[in-house]
Amino acid sequence: VEHHAETYDDMSLKKDKRWRQTKAAASLDSDIARGTAFSWAVTGMMTVQMLPSALPVFALLGFGLLETLAVLLPGMLVHALVWNMLHPPMHGLPPVKLKYGAPSWPLEGLRDTAYFKYIYENHQGHHVLGGQANYNVCCPLTDHLLGTYVPTATWVKRMRKVPGPEGERWGIPLEPKGVPQAPIIAVGKATERDFTPTALLNAPEPA
Repeated sequence: VEHHAETYDDMSLKKDKRWRQTKAAASLDSDIARGTAFSWAVTGMMTVQMLPSALPVFALLGFGLLETLAVLLPGMLVHALVWNMLHPPMHGLPPVKLKYGAPSWPLEGLRDTAYFKYIYENHQGHHVLGGQANYNVCCPLTDHLLGTYVPTATWVKRMRKVPGPEGERWGIPLEPKGVPQAPIIAVGKATERDFTPTALLNAPEPA
């Protein structure tokens, strides 16, 4: 929730004085990745949370415990590697280092591929729609299966304008060429609403 509140529609993270005085901003200060990366502790916790559902399913498929772990553990590691390669840099933060979590560098070569552009753009839509669609970052096919996918042509119409130089950021997003760009508000024209998180203002209406 705090990460969504800190994110503009151009994927940069706000750092203006008004935002920095909020409890949400303060809650992110203890994390060097500001809630954008999977630390080793988070990856481990997610892996443990997977066991109650993964073990019975794999057992029904005829897998033993060791065979299940041989599939699950590498899968969770690859997921963390993809996430940490994409997510912090797309929000203007430094790459993840090994001492924090699955490092960004092993998969940096993917940033010049159509796959990277697709998952980047898909996650843009997640933020533009207030975190109410396009949930799966690394495996977006899941959203298609569950009916939570919203195509770019739909969500791009809802991109909010973002403050220009007066809206201080944590960094410049690392983005591929050709992704949708949020309109820029002229200097001195930004209102209080413009500094209000999209997650609160721009969520889709109930069906």
